[in-house]
Amino acid sequence: MSSLGGPNIVTNGLVSTLDAANARSYTSGSLIWNSLATPALSGSILTGGSGTLRGLSTNPTALFISQSASNGSNLFTCGLSFTENASIELWYKTDTTGSGIGTQAESPGIIQIGSYASNASLTLWDWSAGIPGLHSIRTLVNNATVWSHVVSSTVNYSDSNWVGKYHQIVMNFSGSAGKWNSYNLYIDTVLAATINFTIPFPSASIAGGNTIYAPAASGGSAKNSYSLLRQYTRALTQQEILQNYNATKGRFGR
Repeated sequence: MSSLGGPNIVTNGLVSTLDAANARSYTSGSLIWNSLATPALSGSILTGGSGTLRGLSTNPTALFISQSASNGSNLFTCGLSFTENASIELWYKTDTTGSGIGTQAESPGIIQIGSYASNASLTLWDWSAGIPGLHSIRTLVNNATVWSHVVSSTVNYSDSNWVGKYHQIVMNFSGSAGKWNSYNLYIDTVLAATINFTIPFPSASIAGGNTIYAPAASGGSAKNSYSLLRQYTRALTQQEILQNYNATKGRFGR
């Protein structure tokens, strides 16, 4: 399991690791990002529209999205299988300053499960709430009705402590009987948002299938880097989230 998780990484329930710094997972310039656990579960890099995604020539350990303000396409997809209890851990960086845009559709996306604005999907995005320099990480959960649940983070960030730095984002889902019933968002080990809801988990009901996207916005431009994505078949505890953070942060200068 060491090749899948790495030293000191929580491996209980770990089923997939996409690691842009591992040559077996990603080669700079490639259009495929392979899981170290199951190569068939690979990420597809989309090159349509005015966006680009590439391995940075000066830092080949990350996938980089450069998206213009007019581009509204999703630039990266990765099909994964979900369970009633799950954790998605993402190490992500943006070089986009808080624009002050106050609408979700025009705000840079971070990660998305299922097709946007479908009858069942979940989207995480960087929202400025109309205030330049502000980063409020918001979650949209759709359940049959568009905009069913919009959850604001209880922790906000400024350009100085958000932009240009890698952050650990962990999305925890808990449920039973084929549905997710609760969601917790952790940012750099801190609980930033929580919500109780009922939504069928993606293996059966999220439009677009078992798919994770790095979503593009229809208005605000984005320059995002994605270096590491882990999937667990159970919800990590806060102590386990801290364990993964401490085991990983050194490679990102945290």
